Amino acid sequence: MDSTAVEVRSYSGEVERHRHDFHQVILPCSGVLEIETGRRAGRVGGTIASFIPAECEHTFSAEPENSFIVLDVPPGVWTRAIDHEIVPPFFAIGSAVQGLVDYIKALSPQARLSSSLCEAWSTLLLERLAQQSDQLDRVELAVRRAVAFMKCRLADPIRVHDIAQAAGLSQTRLHEAFLNKRATTPHAQLVELRLDAAERMLAIPTLSIAEIAIRSGHSDQSALTRAMRRERGATPAEVRCSLLGGNA
Repeated sequence: MDSTAVEVRSYSGEVERHRHDFHQVILPCSGVLEIETGRRAGRVGGTIASFIPAECEHTFSAEPENSFIVLDVPPGVWTRAIDHEIVPPFFAIGSAVQGLVDYIKALSPQARLSSSLCEAWSTLLLERLAQQSDQLDRVELAVRRAVAFMKCRLADPIRVHDIAQAAGLSQTRLHEAFLNKRATTPHAQLVELRLDAAERMLAIPTLSIAEIAIRSGHSDQSALTRAMRRERGATPAEVRCSLLGGNA
Protein backbone atom coordinates (compact mmCIF):
# COMPACT_ATOMS: atom_id res chain seq x y z
CA MET A 1 0.00 0.00 0.00
CA ASP A 2 1.75 3.14 -1.27
CA SER A 3 -0.92 5.82 -1.11
CA THR A 4 -3.90 6.75 1.05
CA ALA A 5 -7.19 5.04 0.21
CA VAL A 6 -10.50 6.79 0.88
CA GLU A 7 -13.78 4.92 1.00
CA VAL A 8 -17.30 5.36 2.37
CA ARG A 9 -18.12 2.18 4.32
CA SER A 10 -20.95 0.67 6.31
CA TYR A 11 -20.39 -1.83 9.13
CA SER A 12 -22.44 -4.76 10.38
CA GLY A 13 -23.75 -5.06 13.90
CA GLU A 14 -21.51 -8.04 14.63
CA VAL A 15 -18.41 -7.57 16.75
CA GLU A 16 -15.30 -7.96 14.62
CA ARG A 17 -11.64 -8.10 15.69
CA HIS A 18 -8.63 -7.48 13.46
CA ARG A 19 -5.49 -5.43 12.85
CA HIS A 20 -3.81 -4.00 9.76
CA ASP A 21 -0.39 -2.74 8.71
CA PHE A 22 -1.62 0.79 7.92
CA HIS A 23 -3.03 3.63 10.02
CA GLN A 24 -6.77 4.27 9.80
CA VAL A 25 -8.90 7.36 10.30
CA ILE A 26 -12.67 6.85 10.67
CA LEU A 27 -14.94 9.86 10.22
CA PRO A 28 -18.70 9.71 10.88
CA CYS A 29 -21.34 10.33 8.23
CA SER A 30 -24.29 8.65 9.95
CA GLY A 31 -24.86 6.17 12.77
CA VAL A 32 -22.48 5.12 15.54
CA LEU A 33 -19.46 2.78 15.47
CA GLU A 34 -18.26 1.26 18.76
CA ILE A 35 -14.48 0.70 18.80
CA GLU A 36 -12.19 -0.80 21.42
CA THR A 37 -8.41 -0.75 21.12
CA GLY A 38 -5.54 -1.33 23.49
CA ARG A 39 -5.50 2.40 23.97
CA ARG A 40 -9.16 3.06 24.77
CA ALA A 41 -12.80 2.22 24.07
CA GLY A 42 -15.23 4.74 22.61
CA ARG A 43 -17.60 5.51 19.79
CA VAL A 44 -17.41 7.30 16.45
CA GLY A 45 -20.48 9.37 15.71
CA GLY A 46 -21.73 12.96 15.56
CA THR A 47 -18.57 15.08 15.71
CA ILE A 48 -16.27 12.37 17.13
CA ALA A 49 -13.79 10.58 14.85
CA SER A 50 -11.24 7.84 15.56
CA PHE A 51 -7.60 7.13 14.77
CA ILE A 52 -6.33 3.54 14.84
CA PRO A 53 -2.53 3.13 14.56
CA ALA A 54 -0.99 0.46 12.36
CA GLU A 55 -0.70 -2.99 14.00
CA CYS A 56 -3.13 -2.03 16.78
CA GLU A 57 -5.58 -4.87 17.38
CA HIS A 58 -9.12 -3.53 17.72
CA THR A 59 -12.74 -4.63 17.83
CA PHE A 60 -15.70 -2.79 16.40
CA SER A 61 -19.44 -3.05 15.92
CA ALA A 62 -22.03 -0.64 14.60
CA GLU A 63 -25.67 0.23 14.96
CA PRO A 64 -27.85 -0.46 11.91
CA GLU A 65 -27.97 2.10 9.09
CA ASN A 66 -24.48 3.54 9.38
CA SER A 67 -21.99 5.21 7.10
CA PHE A 68 -18.39 6.29 7.70
CA ILE A 69 -15.56 7.81 5.69
CA VAL A 70 -12.51 5.60 6.17
CA LEU A 71 -8.94 6.53 5.31
CA ASP A 72 -6.35 3.76 5.09
CA VAL A 73 -3.04 5.59 5.43
CA PRO A 74 0.42 4.00 4.91
CA PRO A 75 2.72 4.69 7.90
CA GLY A 76 5.20 6.63 5.75
CA VAL A 77 2.51 8.98 4.46
CA TRP A 78 1.18 9.58 7.96
CA THR A 79 4.65 10.20 9.41
CA ARG A 80 5.27 12.95 6.87
CA ALA A 81 1.96 14.58 7.70
CA ILE A 82 1.57 14.19 11.47
CA ASP A 83 3.11 12.43 14.47
CA HIS A 84 0.75 9.50 15.08
CA GLU A 85 1.93 9.09 18.69
CA ILE A 86 0.21 12.32 19.75
CA VAL A 87 -3.11 11.73 17.99
CA PRO A 88 -5.72 10.48 20.48
CA PRO A 89 -7.77 7.37 19.63
CA PHE A 90 -10.95 9.48 19.63
CA PHE A 91 -11.02 13.16 18.82
CA ALA A 92 -13.47 15.96 18.09
CA ILE A 93 -13.80 17.08 14.48
CA GLY A 94 -13.06 20.75 14.04
CA SER A 95 -14.93 22.95 11.56
CA ALA A 96 -12.18 22.65 8.94
CA VAL A 97 -12.31 18.83 9.02
CA GLN A 98 -16.11 18.85 9.14
CA GLY A 99 -16.15 20.79 5.87
CA LEU A 100 -14.23 17.98 4.18
CA VAL A 101 -16.58 15.38 5.65
CA ASP A 102 -19.60 17.33 4.40
CA TYR A 103 -18.09 17.43 0.91
CA ILE A 104 -17.92 13.63 0.74
CA LYS A 105 -21.39 13.30 2.26
CA ALA A 106 -22.79 15.59 -0.45
CA LEU A 107 -21.59 13.31 -3.23
CA SER A 108 -24.01 10.81 -4.72
CA PRO A 109 -23.85 7.41 -2.95
CA GLN A 110 -23.12 5.87 -6.35
CA ALA A 111 -20.27 8.26 -7.08
CA ARG A 112 -16.83 6.65 -7.20
CA LEU A 113 -13.95 8.71 -5.88
CA SER A 114 -11.26 9.11 -8.52
CA SER A 115 -7.65 8.55 -7.52
CA SER A 116 -6.87 12.25 -8.02
CA LEU A 117 -9.82 13.29 -5.84
CA CYS A 118 -8.82 10.79 -3.12
CA GLU A 119 -5.27 12.10 -3.11
CA ALA A 120 -6.30 15.77 -2.97
CA TRP A 121 -8.99 15.20 -0.33
CA SER A 122 -6.83 12.99 1.92
CA THR A 123 -3.91 15.43 1.70
CA LEU A 124 -6.17 18.26 2.85
CA LEU A 125 -7.58 16.13 5.65
CA LEU A 126 -4.18 15.11 7.00
CA GLU A 127 -3.01 18.73 6.86
CA ARG A 128 -6.02 19.85 8.87
CA LEU A 129 -5.59 17.06 11.40
CA ALA A 130 -1.98 18.15 11.78
CA GLN A 131 -3.16 21.71 12.41
CA GLN A 132 -5.57 20.46 15.08
CA SER A 133 -2.74 18.55 16.76
CA ASP A 134 -0.46 21.60 16.66
CA GLN A 135 -3.08 23.51 18.61
CA LEU A 136 -3.10 20.97 21.47
CA ASP A 137 -1.51 21.90 24.76
CA ARG A 138 2.17 20.90 24.61
CA VAL A 139 2.07 19.62 28.19
CA GLU A 140 -0.93 17.44 27.31
CA LEU A 141 0.97 16.05 24.35
CA ALA A 142 3.93 15.19 26.58
CA VAL A 143 1.61 13.35 28.97
CA ARG A 144 0.10 11.43 26.05
CA ARG A 145 3.56 10.43 24.83
CA ALA A 146 4.37 9.23 28.33
CA VAL A 147 1.19 7.16 28.58
CA ALA A 148 1.72 5.70 25.11
CA PHE A 149 5.27 4.69 26.12
CA MET A 150 3.97 3.02 29.29
CA LYS A 151 1.36 1.05 27.37
CA CYS A 152 3.95 -0.20 24.90
CA ARG A 153 6.39 -1.21 27.66
CA LEU A 154 4.07 -2.50 30.39
CA ALA A 155 5.91 -5.81 30.74
CA ASP A 156 9.33 -4.14 30.93
CA PRO A 157 11.03 -2.90 34.13
CA ILE A 158 10.77 0.76 33.12
CA ARG A 159 11.57 3.63 35.50
CA VAL A 160 10.17 7.14 35.80
CA HIS A 161 13.42 8.31 34.21
CA ASP A 162 12.62 6.23 31.10
CA ILE A 163 9.08 7.61 30.95
CA ALA A 164 10.31 11.20 31.28
CA GLN A 165 12.83 10.63 28.49
CA ALA A 166 10.09 9.28 26.20
CA ALA A 167 7.88 12.27 27.01
CA GLY A 168 10.67 14.76 26.37
CA LEU A 169 10.53 16.21 29.90
CA SER A 170 12.64 16.20 33.03
CA GLN A 171 11.41 13.94 35.84
CA THR A 172 10.29 16.99 37.82
CA ARG A 173 8.38 18.45 34.86
CA LEU A 174 6.85 15.05 34.11
CA HIS A 175 5.60 14.76 37.71
CA GLU A 176 4.09 18.26 37.51
CA ALA A 177 2.50 17.51 34.15
CA PHE A 178 0.75 14.38 35.43
CA LEU A 179 -0.50 16.17 38.53
CA ASN A 180 -1.87 19.02 36.42
CA LYS A 181 -3.34 16.98 33.56
CA ARG A 182 -4.26 13.64 35.17
CA ALA A 183 -4.39 14.42 38.92
CA THR A 184 -2.02 11.51 39.53
CA THR A 185 1.70 10.72 39.36
CA PRO A 186 3.56 8.90 36.57
CA HIS A 187 4.23 5.94 38.87
CA ALA A 188 0.57 5.72 39.95
CA GLN A 189 -0.50 5.87 36.30
CA LEU A 190 1.85 3.00 35.45
CA VAL A 191 0.47 0.94 38.35
CA GLU A 192 -3.09 1.52 37.09
CA LEU A 193 -2.21 0.61 33.51
CA ARG A 194 -0.52 -2.60 34.62
CA LEU A 195 -3.49 -3.61 36.77
CA ASP A 196 -5.90 -2.79 33.94
CA ALA A 197 -3.86 -5.06 31.65
CA ALA A 198 -3.82 -7.80 34.28
CA GLU A 199 -7.62 -7.60 34.68
CA ARG A 200 -8.13 -7.93 30.93
CA MET A 201 -5.92 -11.03 30.86
CA LEU A 202 -7.67 -12.56 33.87
CA ALA A 203 -10.71 -12.97 31.65
CA ILE A 204 -8.68 -15.43 29.54
CA PRO A 205 -8.95 -18.76 31.42
CA THR A 206 -6.01 -20.37 29.59
CA LEU A 207 -3.53 -17.87 31.07
CA SER A 208 -2.17 -18.68 34.52
CA ILE A 209 -2.06 -15.90 37.10
CA ALA A 210 1.71 -16.29 37.30
CA GLU A 211 1.98 -15.71 33.54
CA ILE A 212 -0.38 -12.75 33.72
CA ALA A 213 1.76 -11.21 36.45
CA ILE A 214 4.86 -11.27 34.25
CA ARG A 215 3.01 -10.07 31.14
CA SER A 216 1.53 -7.11 33.01
CA GLY A 217 4.87 -5.94 34.38
CA HIS A 218 4.80 -7.42 37.89
CA SER A 219 7.85 -9.28 39.17
CA ASP A 220 5.82 -12.36 40.14
CA GLN A 221 2.37 -13.56 41.17
CA SER A 222 2.81 -12.33 44.75
CA ALA A 223 3.63 -8.81 43.54
CA LEU A 224 0.50 -8.77 41.37
CA THR A 225 -1.62 -10.05 44.25
CA ARG A 226 -0.32 -7.35 46.62
CA ALA A 227 -0.85 -4.56 44.09
CA MET A 228 -4.32 -5.69 43.09
CA ARG A 229 -5.47 -6.17 46.68
CA ARG A 230 -4.09 -2.74 47.61
CA GLU A 231 -5.47 -0.82 44.62
CA ARG A 232 -8.59 -2.82 43.66
CA GLY A 233 -9.58 -4.46 46.94
CA ALA A 234 -9.50 -8.00 45.55
CA THR A 235 -6.99 -10.70 44.67
CA PRO A 236 -6.37 -11.81 41.07
CA ALA A 237 -8.14 -15.09 41.81
CA GLU A 238 -11.21 -13.21 43.09
CA VAL A 239 -11.23 -10.91 40.06
CA ARG A 240 -10.94 -13.90 37.71
CA CYS A 241 -13.80 -15.68 39.48
CA SER A 242 -15.99 -12.58 39.06
CA LEU A 243 -15.07 -12.12 35.40
CA LEU A 244 -15.71 -15.77 34.56
CA GLY A 245 -18.97 -15.97 36.46
CA GLY A 246 -17.64 -18.19 39.21
CA ASN A 247 -16.10 -20.69 36.79
CA ALA A 248 -12.46 -19.87 37.49
